[in-house]
Amino acid sequence: MSTDRPVTFCGEREDLLAPLITGYRRILVWGDMGAGKSTLALKLLSSLTTSLKSCQILELDPGSPPFGIPGAVCRGWLENDEIRFGNSAALCSLDASRFRLPLSLLARSLVRQVDEEKKDTILLIDPPGVVKGVGGAELLLELTESLEIDMVLVLFWKAAPLPLAQELAALHAEKLYIPASALAKRPSRFQRIKHRTRLWDNFLKQGAEETVQLDRLHLLGTVPPLEAVKAWKGRQAALLDSRGRTVRLGEVAELHGKKLTLKMVRCNNGNVSSLLIRDAGRDGAGRLATILPVTRTPAVGNQPAEMTPPVLPPNAGYLPISSHLGPAWATLVGGALGDPLLHVRLKDLKKSLLFDLGDPARLAAKVAHQVSAVFLSHAHLDHIGGFVWFLRLRIGLLEPCKIFGPVGTIDHIEHFIQGVTWDRIKEKGPVFEVGEIGQATIRRARLQAGKERINLPETTINNGVILTDEHFIIKAAICDHRTPSIAYALVFGREIKVRKERLKAKGVAPGPWLGRLKYCIANESPQILIELPNGMKQPAGELAEELTLIVPGKKMVYAADMADSPDNRIKLTELARSAHTLFCEAAFTMEDQARADANQHLTTFAAATIAGDAGVERLVPFHFSKRYAPDYQVLYDEILANAGRVQVLGHFSR
Repeated sequence: MSTDRPVTFCGEREDLLAPLITGYRRILVWGDMGAGKSTLALKLLSSLTTSLKSCQILELDPGSPPFGIPGAVCRGWLENDEIRFGNSAALCSLDASRFRLPLSLLARSLVRQVDEEKKDTILLIDPPGVVKGVGGAELLLELTESLEIDMVLVLFWKAAPLPLAQELAALHAEKLYIPASALAKRPSRFQRIKHRTRLWDNFLKQGAEETVQLDRLHLLGTVPPLEAVKAWKGRQAALLDSRGRTVRLGEVAELHGKKLTLKMVRCNNGNVSSLLIRDAGRDGAGRLATILPVTRTPAVGNQPAEMTPPVLPPNAGYLPISSHLGPAWATLVGGALGDPLLHVRLKDLKKSLLFDLGDPARLAAKVAHQVSAVFLSHAHLDHIGGFVWFLRLRIGLLEPCKIFGPVGTIDHIEHFIQGVTWDRIKEKGPVFEVGEIGQATIRRARLQAGKERINLPETTINNGVILTDEHFIIKAAICDHRTPSIAYALVFGREIKVRKERLKAKGVAPGPWLGRLKYCIANESPQILIELPNGMKQPAGELAEELTLIVPGKKMVYAADMADSPDNRIKLTELARSAHTLFCEAAFTMEDQARADANQHLTTFAAATIAGDAGVERLVPFHFSKRYAPDYQVLYDEILANAGRVQVLGHFSR
């Protein structure tokens, strides 16, 4: 059987598909949400149950299961033409991407139970519809490996690129690529919520009320604070035995002191030792949904998707500040008063860049997996202290991450790594390619946890460029802070914008073909024919002239600690010339000029003047001295008074 081409029938023809997979033991039905993955899995269950002695389905989608229990995984089988389910294991979350490791462990446990009962059982695995990004890739590889999958049925949309194509190709399991049914479509958010709430309500009808003492149980997951009594009601909860198996599953009715009343349904036999609560529960309308932690308060202003809303400090000086750069979000994670860390999320590339490594507490763990490069200004603790967080989250088989910084950076990173005992990670130690930026060259080394340093060839710096990527370049300028401190410029390639009014006048709908058009423009391939939604074909060059507008790419500059010297001003002004956004330190007020000089920092006046002289569009001042925390607004007042036409971003009230 060929595994490198699609089969010729659609996903709705399970009668033709079933004979092709009867020789396999573990079959993963994989595809995007709405492609008909669960529908096909259930049809195959019916067909295979008729022809085989034993066939079951493993339902692993906690957010939108076709049957069973939302917030859990379970085994299902056909009995008198009805789906029965049992041996459920609680995840207590609807988010399969965020909790993919617990999900995988629960799935593995259920498979072991199947093998213990009857080893010749054929298992159909219906995974979550998480097929994009790092979460989708990790989930696919983990489930395939840990569940010993020997066949993957890949449902795909004919008119769209295949998600995770490289990861699928790398799997050892055999694969059949199956076009999705023309009738398949992605359910709306409202439909998903309504469906899972109905399943949850039906499940709880079997439940009985019981009371437990919290001080007699191990509390696992993200349990609300005891003082937040209202936050407990409606939370999905599971009582586990000492081995982590789900004994009972249900929801919280009420909390009185340390006495918790729950409505629970028995799932397995066992003695209870732990209570698990994560983020699933009833929302204000009584629907089963993802509940934000009690300590979270909505962030001020627009923020990119990966930022978790922060816990509000006494003032808003620690709130994240973001600037939208077109192809990227640039977010000052700790705001104007926090330790410097700028996160640049490259939206279409599913990767990130970090400038400095201050306090990373607000960043989701997945950001560390997606970072391709880190740019350190210097090695003072408030600029590099977050490296331990980054180091820990990079453990695993990830691509090497580039790190740039001033002379001495290789030793600093190596000492961080050598401060840890790496005797159990084998080849999963984090790998970094570290570059020290000199006046004309970059000294380089490869550092991997648990291994010796490997020195790499030096590279030459031309016109300040230290890194060239397909989509951007990074420039650097060495400034003075009594120690070298690097300022960086991120310069994107030209932007290709579709002129919507011309698209409408042409009478063609937007779609994936626009992505192919942009690809042809970027790769200077005007001769390639682009198929339009109406079936006509036209050269990319003609469509580019007719429908697109090409503009220069945006530039972002990050400048942390430096003295207010003529040389530093010249370097930073040239680096920031015509930038879209300048993130610039402004540690002290004009009145505290002497203190700024003594500590080799910029004042508010210096930051505003540099931004004006460079002709930047936006200025984001940051790294305010914490001496101003009670009334940091005075710094914004001075910056606004001297910024002229430059737009100032931040959280200020007067």
